[in-house]
Amino acid sequence: MSRKRRYYREDRRRPEYLEEEDWEDDADDHADVERSVRKTSWGLLAVLSFGVLLSIAQALYVPSGPLPAGDAYRVVSVSRGRLQAEEIGTGRVVSLDDQKLVRAALDGSIKRGDVIHR
Repeated sequence: MSRKRRYYREDRRRPEYLEEEDWEDDADDHADVERSVRKTSWGLLAVLSFGVLLSIAQALYVPSGPLPAGDAYRVVSVSRGRLQAEEIGTGRVVSLDDQKLVRAALDGSIKRGDVIHR
């Protein structure tokens, strides 16, 4: 039992500290800190300038207007012998009475969502 007690006491022993002569005061520490601060500053500046550029681009961006209506239609359905389509530019639903288009829709060559030009 005395061994266990001695082993326990060895573990609980106070840690050995370095003598003052063993401590080295690195002269490079100041240069390393300065270098890391400089890198962090440049990184932060890059992120902020990118954000400013994005906000300027958003302010200058002008979305395009609606597409010209012309004679382009998107097929919606076929009902009562007519082709239901919506105009691309305005979105207005139009009923087309063209029998060639109705036959093409019924045989599957024109499907819902296809764009046709008249």
